Amino acid sequence: MWFSHDTVLGRDVWVGPNVVFGPGVRVGDHVTIKGFCHLEGTTIAEGAQVGPFARLRPGASIGADAHIGNFVEAKAAVIEAGAKVNHLSYVGDAVVGAKA
Repeated sequence: MWFSHDTVLGRDVWVGPNVVFGPGVRVGDHVTIKGFCHLEGTTIAEGAQVGPFARLRPGASIGADAHIGNFVEAKAAVIEAGAKVNHLSYVGDAVVGAKA
């Protein structure tokens, strides 16, 4: 794992191998971040699952209990509570509604 100086992690966060936390990352409680993810300028709410091999770029906001799957990239996007972006996707400048 690689952490930026301003990385904030909540309680009971599970982080897999080779995860990069760039500047501006805030992670809520009970979040799972699987291996080989790259996070920068993003907020992840409690209970969310990310990865493996996900890339969250500046402006990405992941809601509570949302799922970001393998090989998903998000930039300037809001993934609301309970929504799922399972795999092989790019979501940019968009809003994905709750439980979508």
